[in-house]
Amino acid sequence: MDALAIERLVVGEGRIGCDVALAPHAPRTTDPALAARVGAAFPNLPRHACVNGAGDTFGAVMGATSLPHLLEHLVIDLQTQAAPPDAPPDTAYVGVTRWTDENAGRAHIEVSFTDDLVALRAFRDAVRFLNVAVVL
Repeated sequence: MDALAIERLVVGEGRIGCDVALAPHAPRTTDPALAARVGAAFPNLPRHACVNGAGDTFGAVMGATSLPHLLEHLVIDLQTQAAPPDAPPDTAYVGVTRWTDENAGRAHIEVSFTDDLVALRAFRDAVRFLNVAVVL
């Protein structure tokens, strides 16, 4: 069984809303080992800007944050990697993650996009990656 599943994606004006569910046995938060595995595959991830209580980058919380929050940043990173070479240099992707029911392992993620198909693919690929990276 996978650790993480997308339950619903809703494409809006410049943003995609995603409801995710964690399997009952899946970890709710990352740990340093998972952060290291993810960081090896996505070296720019720790440098993402991130509003959190520990610092101003995602790296400040990457080893102890919610799994859905990690998914948010993976989606943003994958969109950045897929940007065409002629994309405006000031393009910024933003996101927000919140638990809708932490005990049940349900969360809602919203991420901005410039191309909805790229963003949908980023969600798919990020979930696939996490389901391999998370050791259950």
